[in-house]
Amino acid sequence: QTLRRSPLASQPPQAPPALRATALDVVEIEQEQPPFDWVTLTSRHIGTLVHRELERFCRAHAARKSSKASPSLARIIVELEEMGVPADRSRAAAERVIAALEHTLADARGRWLLGLEQGISNAESELALSSSMQGQIVEGIIDRTFVDRDGIRWIVDFKTSTHEGGGLDLFLDQEVARYRDQLQRYAALMRAFKPTQKVKAALYFPLMRQWREVELGGT
Repeated sequence: QTLRRSPLASQPPQAPPALRATALDVVEIEQEQPPFDWVTLTSRHIGTLVHRELERFCRAHAARKSSKASPSLARIIVELEEMGVPADRSRAAAERVIAALEHTLADARGRWLLGLEQGISNAESELALSSSMQGQIVEGIIDRTFVDRDGIRWIVDFKTSTHEGGGLDLFLDQEVARYRDQLQRYAALMRAFKPTQKVKAALYFPLMRQWREVELGGT
């Protein structure tokens, strides 16, 4: 190899200044979860699987492929157990999943939400959005969104809650109050994504066939 000597007066190049990396906080739009217990965990897995099955149904319907109104009980049991539902709870949980699916498909409002009746467009399920808001990156996954005949963009959150006995209206009012902030943030994400569309939000309870619009600020 040939060696070349640098002049004695030469100086080594200065190292570039150290890079400083900064990151915005990432905020996921989720309700604060109560302390762990099997009932709460199983309910969450039921909701997750209902959302998944409805998304599958919507995709199959959009592709004009045949789709059974209800999946097999055995498959739902397997999927719930894979998600962590104990075997002694999986059958009852699977029956609840199937009931939620069947109630949605038998309900006029549910069929409208899924696009099985005319009147909606630009529909998507499990839509993931993120945006920078007030120095934070906010992320959320919207169960169902679409545009109705009046050009209004709807954000719909499916809730697999149940309520026994009286006081149904009070229970639903409490659920609206509980999830209002979450839906406000979903709406903010949607306005960033679709700034020209008016946005409305609602909760849909398939097991009770109940619908509640949630009042939003800044619409």
